[in-house]
Amino acid sequence: MLKDKNNQLSIYSILYNKIPQNHILKLINNSIDLSFITKLLELRISIMEGRSAKNSELIIKLLVLIYIL
Repeated sequence: MLKDKNNQLSIYSILYNKIPQNHILKLINNSIDLSFITKLLELRISIMEGRSAKNSELIIKLLVLIYIL
């Protein structure tokens, strides 16, 4: 019999779920929307060359964290 739900979680999702909802990093992640960055950089990333090595939103989030800390 097949199960309807996959109960296997990655270690990252288990750790993320252990962080309280009022933690400063979760509050920042929920309040700042950086999805516009990908749209801004679409013209800079050539389709013929493939994707950039790192996700641009992730890089900006890391820079914001470095600035805050």
